[in-house]
Amino acid sequence: MTAKERNQATVPAWGTLEASGLGTLWLAWTDRGLLRLSFERLNDVGAAEEAVPEVFAQPLERYFQGQVEDFGDVPLDLRGTDFQLRVWAALREIPWGQVRTYGGIAQRISSPRAMRAVGQANHVNPVPIIVPCHRVVEAGHHLGGYGGGVERKQLLLELEGVRIHEGVVQPGQLDLF
Repeated sequence: MTAKERNQATVPAWGTLEASGLGTLWLAWTDRGLLRLSFERLNDVGAAEEAVPEVFAQPLERYFQGQVEDFGDVPLDLRGTDFQLRVWAALREIPWGQVRTYGGIAQRISSPRAMRAVGQANHVNPVPIIVPCHRVVEAGHHLGGYGGGVERKQLLLELEGVRIHEGVVQPGQLDLF
């Protein structure tokens, strides 16, 4: 699929799910897959609200019940630069309950000096949780930032069993690729 084909707009549908401890999740999707997942209301989607398809809802419900979920079967309609798509693909390889550093992701995608660019790709990730940018931390194992807020990042990591003390991931949960 060419970049032009990948970025051609189709009219998205949207709906909401309640996420334990996180409030309402706003989802938008196309016939290709999940386009966006947001912790904030999607104001730029003009279609009427629909029920969230089971292919998106069930894995998220399992995740929020604390069941190991890798979201590998969730179809995605990701739109971004080639670099962003490489970063997001690397994020999907991080297992449940583990974290990686920005530098580790940069090395994984063969761009070892691109730590800040990896952080920027995380910041614009259109489908957090599914593409688990919350599993990326700073080099000193500090949580760092998160588009949905550091409190949400900590909640998501703790849901996955990651031990955090005073904003620092505790030993044994940080692996390199």
